[in-house]
Amino acid sequence: MLGTPLDVLPYVRGIQMVLSGYSGYTKGKRRDADKLIREEIERAAGRARSHISNVHDSAFKDGAIPIARAAKAACTEIDALIEDVDKAPTGMDHAFLSGTRSASKSDLKKLIKHDHDVIEMITKSVNIANSAEHAFNKGSNPEEIIKLIRQCQQMSTSCRGFFGTRATILGGLRQKKNLKKK
Repeated sequence: MLGTPLDVLPYVRGIQMVLSGYSGYTKGKRRDADKLIREEIERAAGRARSHISNVHDSAFKDGAIPIARAAKAACTEIDALIEDVDKAPTGMDHAFLSGTRSASKSDLKKLIKHDHDVIEMITKSVNIANSAEHAFNKGSNPEEIIKLIRQCQQMSTSCRGFFGTRATILGGLRQKKNLKKK
């Protein structure tokens, strides 16, 4: 992919708003782009975890055990997301004569859109976690705080599952299709 196709340009621009060094999966920079995306997802998930962890610690100290339990469950899910991103397979790292086929423009378009959507999801999770911490510090109703914490947990779970589908996109690059019939 020498240039960025116009139909994915809005997604590239959206990612560039968050990641200044991102230029899509251009030839020669695919590894760097993949690394940037993964680091951003991990960083944002860490921010969400930090907000929820603050609520957990404060709720536990204040004796608000239902809030602390909800926050602990959300932290566990965020930790699982971070672990999944950290351990997920990377793509586009193969030798010229290996059994792996090169990424097509279609593959790269799917990957760029997918990355944009995952970053958007994790950003929503951070915003919800921030709202939960703000609501707790403001002394809001415990049910409202728990509701926000569970929304953050649900968003993290969704993000985790959606990020997992990235392996399917990259999995399509794993095997060259055998054109010869046996």
